[in-house]
Amino acid sequence: MLLMLGALAPIASGAPSPLGGNVLTVDAARVYNSYGRAERSREQFQQAVEKAQEEMRAMLDEGVKMARELQEIREKMDNPLLNEAARSKIQKELEEKTEEVRKKEIEVNAFRQQTDRELMERREEFVNKHLEEIKAVVANLAGKRKAVLVLNTAGMEVLYSDPAMDITDGVIDAINGK
Repeated sequence: MLLMLGALAPIASGAPSPLGGNVLTVDAARVYNSYGRAERSREQFQQAVEKAQEEMRAMLDEGVKMARELQEIREKMDNPLLNEAARSKIQKELEEKTEEVRKKEIEVNAFRQQTDRELMERREEFVNKHLEEIKAVVANLAGKRKAVLVLNTAGMEVLYSDPAMDITDGVIDAINGK
């Protein structure tokens, strides 16, 4: 790590990089937040979230209504003046409504899980797409400025590096004793 910091130290002073080319920086978070296509995607995503929330509210309202109906049936069942035939009929109604409520709970939970999963996948998909677009622009600008390395100042990650700088194969060979 110290070697890396020593290699990058001349950048701050404006001296040529010991890496053999320019080292540039970019605030990728600021770029992403300023990217028009990403903003439109976020707005569309927010609309999808709001639509899913409306659907969930409607399902929950229906479930609450069913729970009230179930409570009303239970209250009927508590009437001490019911004869056996009426009590049997209400018991059957209670069992049917209990099963409906249970199915509604399963439906709501399945909808919530499926919707959460779909929304997360959708968000990840558009974020990754926009990041790839941004990286392509970074690589293009890096090439024009003869950069060998571009660092993300928002997260200190490498956004672009000259492929000639990659020593991965050599490291793999060395670590495997080749």
